[in-house]
Amino acid sequence: MKPERRTGMSSAGVVVVLLVLSLGVVSVVYVTSTQASNDQLTSQNQQISALKTELQQLATKFALGQGTAGANLTLPVMNQAPTIRSIVETWYLSSSAHQDRFDPSFIIVNQGDTVRLTLIDNDTVAHDFVIGPPYKIIVNATVPGLVNDLTGQNFTTPSRNNSPGVTVTGTPGNVTATYSFVASYSGIYEFVCTYHAQVGMIGYLVVLPNAAFSTKTTTSTSGAAPSTVSVSILPGSGTNTSSKGFSPETITVVLGVNNTVTWTNNDTSPHTVTSDGGTFDSGNLAPGQSYTYTFTAPGTYTYHCTYHPWMVATVIVKSG
Repeated sequence: MKPERRTGMSSAGVVVVLLVLSLGVVSVVYVTSTQASNDQLTSQNQQISALKTELQQLATKFALGQGTAGANLTLPVMNQAPTIRSIVETWYLSSSAHQDRFDPSFIIVNQGDTVRLTLIDNDTVAHDFVIGPPYKIIVNATVPGLVNDLTGQNFTTPSRNNSPGVTVTGTPGNVTATYSFVASYSGIYEFVCTYHAQVGMIGYLVVLPNAAFSTKTTTSTSGAAPSTVSVSILPGSGTNTSSKGFSPETITVVLGVNNTVTWTNNDTSPHTVTSDGGTFDSGNLAPGQSYTYTFTAPGTYTYHCTYHPWMVATVIVKSG
């Protein structure tokens, strides 16, 4: 029997996650709507809209996923020698929300710690653990036989988009992926399962600033920056298989004039901007995030979204 797909949000199952973080106090609120009357749905949808607005405000306040701690980010500062943190992330099906979830949904480490991550997928469908820039981490616990809930198709080959150093072992129903990284950047970063982000399979990596950890900062200089061309990742492109996703679909730029391109994710799903030839790769782009790349050689560059293969586009680069 083909597993039931667990993608998208509808009036039959809406999940909104509200993050409230203040000096270590964490609260997660789930709002669900199931088989309610029209009046009840209207009332709940209004509440959901209000929670979404509050979540966006909190995300801005805490510089969520936007790099190092922002001016308004008030995390406690540690002064501890970096250590090794072994973290086990597992998939589970929430009995209350009836949707896919991470356990734990919060990971708290100190800046400079080495995180040894183990992602366990005991499901019949694929799951991954993805953090956007500056970490750019993809841990995809996918093996042949698992189902891609975004497309409804079975994987026939091992996952190919893992970060360097990821190890995946096991068989469907018992898959383990391992990966190690250094938590170099303090702040709060959202991690998602890209196959189920729309149904609330998300969590947060909290990296506490650490006075005992130092990084070398290098500065590079160059000539005047060229003008930037903007490309939008369209709303709904993560679920609409007939959408090319990128707008404009084809752009032409000129070296030294406007050869810098910025892609902005205006969808509610995560996406990537990945060159077919390996020239550039944004890694995971959460909703609202942007990726910028400057082209330095003439040519035709086709690219796609790793998570949504129907999303394809082209950049034509001409010499000045």
